Amino acid sequence: MDGVLTVSFAFLLVCTLPVFAGATWLALENGQSVRISRVGVSWFFRETAAHAVVIVLLLTGWWPVSPKRKRKQKDIADIADQTQRVPVLLVHGYSLNRACFTFLQTYLHTRGWDWVWAINHAPRSSPIPVFAKRLGRSIERLCEEAGTDQVDIVGHSMGGIVAAYALKEFGYAKRVRRLVTLGSPWAGSKTHVFSWLREGHDIAPDSEVIGAIKDYSGTTTAIWSRTDHLVIPAESAAPAHADCVEVPHLGHLEMMTSARCFRLVADALLEKDAEE
Repeated sequence: MDGVLTVSFAFLLVCTLPVFAGATWLALENGQSVRISRVGVSWFFRETAAHAVVIVLLLTGWWPVSPKRKRKQKDIADIADQTQRVPVLLVHGYSLNRACFTFLQTYLHTRGWDWVWAINHAPRSSPIPVFAKRLGRSIERLCEEAGTDQVDIVGHSMGGIVAAYALKEFGYAKRVRRLVTLGSPWAGSKTHVFSWLREGHDIAPDSEVIGAIKDYSGTTTAIWSRTDHLVIPAESAAPAHADCVEVPHLGHLEMMTSARCFRLVADALLEKDAEE
C-alpha cells in the first residue's frame, strides 16, 4: 500500500508541478500577481488532468505505425458535408509521441476523415531539421497511400515548427494544402531553457530554426491561448501571417483533450482554399 501511495504522489507531482511553475512564470511575464480565482482554479485542474491523461497515453505510442485508411465511424450527429476530406497528418510536440493525438484522431474520424495519420519524430533527441526531413518523407508516403496530391497538417507545439521548417526549407509546401498549429511557438519560447532533449534548443527565440521560419507565408490557421503556460510569451503562437484563433482559458496540453479545440481544428481543415 505504501508503494502505491508513493507512486501516486510522485505521479501527482509530475502532473502538477509543470502547470504551477508555468502558470507562475506566465503571470510574471505578463506583470500580473498570482491570484486564486474560479477561472484560474478551473484552468489549473483541467490542465493538470490533461497532463495526467497525456502521460498515460504516451505509454502506448512509442512505436511507429503505418498510414491506414479507417472508414469513418458513425457519429452521434449526421454529417451534413459529405465532400471528400483531405488526408491529415498529425505532428506531435516536444517529448511527446503520436499517442497524444488519440482523441483528436478519433474526433476527425467521426467527422468524416478517412485518412488521419499520427507520426513520431525520430531519431529521438535530434535537431528540428532532422525531424523536418523525416516529416517530408511522411508527407510523400501519405500522399502515395491515400492517392492524393496534397495533405493537411496539424501540428501541436513544436510539431508546428517542424512542419513549417519542412515546408519552407525542404520544399514540401506544394504537398501541403493547409497547416494548422496548436500552441506552436512561431517566435520561440523562453521555456526552452528547461529542455533536456536536443530539439528543445531549436525553440529558443534566437535559434536558427525560428529565424528560418519568420517569413513563412503558407496557408496557416494558428490556434492559441493567452493562458498557454508553455509558450512564453503566449503571443508567439499567433504569427502575423496566419489566421489566428484565440481560445480563452486553455492550457498547452489541454489542446490535446479539448472538444473546443477539436471543433476549431475541424473547421480549419474544412475551410476552402482562397482560390477556390
